[in-house]
Amino acid sequence: MSRKRILGALLLAGAVFGLVACGDVQDSSSAPSSSAAAADASAFPVTITHKFGSTTIDKAPSRVVVIGTSSDDLDAALALGVTPVAFFNKSGVSGVPTYLQGKVDTAKTKIVDATNGVNAEEVGALTPDLILATADYGLDQEYANLSKIAPTVGYATEWGAQSWQEHVQVTAKALGKSAQAQQVIDTTQAAIDKVKADYPKAGGKTFTASVGNTAGKVFTLVSQQDFAVQLIQSLGLKLSPNVANLGQNDSGSPTGSLSPEQYDKLAADLVVIAFTSPDLRQAFESNQLVANVKSGNYLVTDMETISALRYPTVYDIPWVLDKLKPALAKF
Repeated sequence: MSRKRILGALLLAGAVFGLVACGDVQDSSSAPSSSAAAADASAFPVTITHKFGSTTIDKAPSRVVVIGTSSDDLDAALALGVTPVAFFNKSGVSGVPTYLQGKVDTAKTKIVDATNGVNAEEVGALTPDLILATADYGLDQEYANLSKIAPTVGYATEWGAQSWQEHVQVTAKALGKSAQAQQVIDTTQAAIDKVKADYPKAGGKTFTASVGNTAGKVFTLVSQQDFAVQLIQSLGLKLSPNVANLGQNDSGSPTGSLSPEQYDKLAADLVVIAFTSPDLRQAFESNQLVANVKSGNYLVTDMETISALRYPTVYDIPWVLDKLKPALAKF
């Protein structure tokens, strides 16, 4: 199941279900170094095979650079006790994501807006000894140059196909911290399990999750394989049959697009939706078919929340679950 197709449909119209923003290097402090404390020296050298070949890391890295369209590798590294020297953020969001507030120190980790691409010279100036790029959309154009700078770990098969658990595992392997990986995974899973236990009445309820970022159209999740669908279903809910498989004729895209005369298909026990502008929200809600959609548990959220749902990480999962709790409590 390809997730590149959803990026093609949405990156130009809203940047990976993320906020459209601009920015620059958020911190200009010089030469911070990442912590490699507690790395297992016996884990090196280690070789990681990925789409672009194999990468050998000879010793525990001390200067880690992360490049990502989502923050999977950054979150995993931080959770494993490693502070990268920089995060080149290609999501379109400027600065530190809300869910990483208090978890990443910009005096030690530069946050670089890489929405328009990664400058290899800027990466090289940081003298990294490891580049984590398993969440980097566009790595196929960048890998050759990045791998000349430092050992670079790419995605296994295609961008966006690795689960949050797999991101933790490969990051841990590269950092010599595989022994700690399961604990990080278990901690995040425990947060999911607790929400499910705390809101048992949500079990069996239907949901839809959508974004309005284009006039006269709403994109909605339709695939059981989509990570956002899997995350919400892990709370006991189920994807509404009104939208399930709606887009399967679109070469496996995890989203389907609805025109205004189809907006009633979004009706469910829980409707989660975000808009990129007030005008798009007003146009959607003024449609007479939306009355039934809004009559139930209708949660209008922000684009950062939708993005966190689409690209779950060890740190954004607990954050996005908190955003869903008010709606879950209504059941």
